[in-house]
Amino acid sequence: MGILKQGAYVCIGIVVFNWIQTWLEPRLPVFIDGYYHPAFKSVYDKFRDNLQNSIERGGSIAVYHRGVLVVDIWGGYADLESKRTWSKDTMTLGFSATKGIAAIIVAKMVEDGFLDYNRPVKDYWPEFAQNGKDNVTVEMLVSHQAGLVAFDETISLLDIRDNPVKVEKMIASQKPFWPPGTRHGYHSLSYGLYVDTLLKKVDPKGRDTTQIFYEDFVKPYDLDIFMNTPLEQYHRVARLYKESIWKMIFKSIVIPKYRAISYNVLTDSSFMGQSSKAIVEFTGGDIEAHNNPTFRQIPCSCCYSTGAARGYAKLYSILANGGQYDGKQLLSKDTIKKLGVALVTGRDATMGIENNFSRGTIIGQNARGDPVLGHPGHGGQNAFADLKNEIGLAYVTNHISLYGLGDDPRFLSLEKEVYAALDAYIATL
Repeated sequence: MGILKQGAYVCIGIVVFNWIQTWLEPRLPVFIDGYYHPAFKSVYDKFRDNLQNSIERGGSIAVYHRGVLVVDIWGGYADLESKRTWSKDTMTLGFSATKGIAAIIVAKMVEDGFLDYNRPVKDYWPEFAQNGKDNVTVEMLVSHQAGLVAFDETISLLDIRDNPVKVEKMIASQKPFWPPGTRHGYHSLSYGLYVDTLLKKVDPKGRDTTQIFYEDFVKPYDLDIFMNTPLEQYHRVARLYKESIWKMIFKSIVIPKYRAISYNVLTDSSFMGQSSKAIVEFTGGDIEAHNNPTFRQIPCSCCYSTGAARGYAKLYSILANGGQYDGKQLLSKDTIKKLGVALVTGRDATMGIENNFSRGTIIGQNARGDPVLGHPGHGGQNAFADLKNEIGLAYVTNHISLYGLGDDPRFLSLEKEVYAALDAYIATL
């Protein structure tokens, strides 16, 4: 039997197995709630359809237009075992959508004069200038050009909490995996440790990222997001679930870009393979480990923000409206413009796919093909600012899929309805 025929039989077997597994999954009553402007009823209807068809199992979507909340819908289950339904205040892990928030914090530090994108990181963190990192600028670091995709020594999230001096020394001495500035490659896990350390170095009060974000963003702008999960907020958190291994294998075979990424993840010698093992708790895709409240309290700007869709959407809505909210200026229009311009494009040296990075954000496209700035996250999470249409949009879920590039079908189906209804909504203003 030829290799192609064997592969075809394997794919057919996986499809059949997935269908049987899906059919056998328990069907819970459909639950959906929230608010939407009448012009956006189709978004509500699509969310309900996704729940009824088990495409969605638990999540929320929020949309702001010109600073007004026009969609705030949630549904499904925050905890399947206890049959706890998703509520207005339910939060979930943002995964790499966190990087977009970190980029906004860095931008604020630049605007306030504590950082300069064009200056070397060593000017703020002298110990960083080891093993060929002298020329790494802040801009290169946040745009994934530094070549610091992994560590020679694997660390644990608990090391960040219990051994911060050890972690700082280790990452400062790390040798880049390529000459900084010569290529770009996604720093999936290491990103957070470098950005968090830099922010604490330059903050005049010596605060960590969670404190900076809470005091300078959450409180003054009334945002329902955290850069970790405070223990006193954990009762609001949705339990994380991952797709079956068979569904993930099937998708990683039939979807070209995920086939490339999956191959690189499984290849230990690749940058992606090494990058995915940088922090112990993320090795092997063990999603359940992140249901541990002890881990979730630890700040790590690569992926550990927690929030409601409403919170992420509101943050990006402020950017989409020139940085203003309630008489306060979060960022200037010039700074926001810098976040919306890609610095590097082309083949990513880590993931092996075509992509782009701005100063910590990714420049994507909305359902109309217009550019948006933000950052998607593993499992389907996505949040962005649409400067042209003055929209802040976010979708989050606790049922984690293979998708992590802003292309989850659940999100795309909802985003399509948002933009299809936009003109009708504007006509009512």
